Amino acid sequence: MTLYQTLKRAVPLEWKVAFHKRKTLPRYMAVRFTNRLKGQPPLPPPNLIFLVTGNESPVWFLESGRNHSRAIREILAKHDLKIEQFTSVLDFGCGVGRIMRHWSSTRGPAWHGTDYNAQLVEWCRDHLKFSQFNVNTLSGKLPYADESFDFIYAYSVFTHLNEELQFFWIEELSRVLKPGGYIYFTTHGEYYLHELKPGERERFESGRPVIREQQESGSNFCATFHPPKYVHETLAQDFTVIDFIPGSDDGWSAQDIHLVKKPV
Repeated sequence: MTLYQTLKRAVPLEWKVAFHKRKTLPRYMAVRFTNRLKGQPPLPPPNLIFLVTGNESPVWFLESGRNHSRAIREILAKHDLKIEQFTSVLDFGCGVGRIMRHWSSTRGPAWHGTDYNAQLVEWCRDHLKFSQFNVNTLSGKLPYADESFDFIYAYSVFTHLNEELQFFWIEELSRVLKPGGYIYFTTHGEYYLHELKPGERERFESGRPVIREQQESGSNFCATFHPPKYVHETLAQDFTVIDFIPGSDDGWSAQDIHLVKKPV
């Protein structure tokens, strides 16, 4: 072991964290200042960004949200669809508006977001005035009438639910979706096989979902991995699969992307 490695191990973790924050602070402040100059929606405070991304970086928050909104646009365009053509759009699991903020200048749909974290919803209500936001429970009906939306997207939501809640929410989203409407959602697919233990991998390859920390459903502590066939033939069996994009390093997302349509 080199002297550098020895000294590095000797430094307390809290010192390392403090040094990293001090090192990145000027860049983060510059990003926030530039965002304000451009007249973009405000950026959430670091603690709320951490809740939805796992780090406090406004750079990652902006870039990932922008990439996900672009993916939605481009995948819809493959099927001659535009976000502007929908009358009402729901961001299910909107968090602190990571994707929603990028629709602020998009005219056409009535925008709605919902999340079960009231703190995140409160921030969205205060700062993303172009959209309406509601708080939902982990396992209760959404506060919307039947057939309210013609497009719903849920980025990295089913990735943190146990199997019972997955079926509940796909049915509930179907309830508030108009016939002929679309749901865009993501899952942890084969891209994440290397993260699975041997027994988990065997389960996944047999066509069954792998769910860690089921008791923590709804939080990032619960991690769910979905075989694509299971998603299309079991979870979303009442929908028509319009598109499927496997997760990859050179694609839109490391997560699998599914675009399904509710039958008329």
